[in-house]
Amino acid sequence: MDSPQVLNATVTPIPGSGSNPLQIIASSGLKASWAIDYIDSTGDYIGVFTGASGHEVMLTIIGGGQTSRAYAVIPANSRVSLRSITSTPITNGYLSCVFMGMGWK
Repeated sequence: MDSPQVLNATVTPIPGSGSNPLQIIASSGLKASWAIDYIDSTGDYIGVFTGASGHEVMLTIIGGGQTSRAYAVIPANSRVSLRSITSTPITNGYLSCVFMGMGWK
């Protein structure tokens, strides 16, 4: 398990569904991830996407003010990005993610 990634939506808003997703990882490394452990205080639902800019594919939905685990395979060397499920950008709260199995190990 790698260290968590924490996003402060007040500083870095998560774009609404009509916008390009926010890139959070340029390359996931040499190992695939099999799950995302997350803690969300935004209260909103957030899509997790992989793929090149402009060609993202949604893998799973996280958030909703929950602390949980989402099972989704993120292939090695993937670009990972986030976007709100609604058209309204997310501008408050924190999102902490641990991508299980990801890294250069």
